Amino acid sequence: MIIIRFKNEYLKEIYTQGKERDKRLYDESVVKSFIRKVDILFSLNYSQELIQFKSLYFEFLKKELKGFCSIRVNGKYCIIFKIIKEKDGKKLSKFII
Repeated sequence: MIIIRFKNEYLKEIYTQGKERDKRLYDESVVKSFIRKVDILFSLNYSQELIQFKSLYFEFLKKELKGFCSIRVNGKYCIIFKIIKEKDGKKLSKFII
C-alpha cells in the first residue's frame, strides 16, 4: 500500500485541482506531466516498483539531499520525495512530496 503526503500545499493543490489557481509558475505541460508522475506513484504497490519505470529517471539523491529520492517531471523539473517504510511488518511506503 502506498501513501502519499504532500508537504507542499501548492503542489497538493496543483495535483488535486489539476491546474494552478492564481500564480502561473509552471507551463500547462509541466502541470500535466507532474500529475501523471504522481498518478504513477499512486499506482505502485511497493516503492521498489519505481525502478521498472525507466522514463522516471528514479534516483537516490546524495550530499545535502541524502535520504531523499527524485523522479523527473521533464527535462527541467523533478519531484523530490522521501520514502518511509513502516517497520511493523506491513509493506507500506509513504512518499512525502
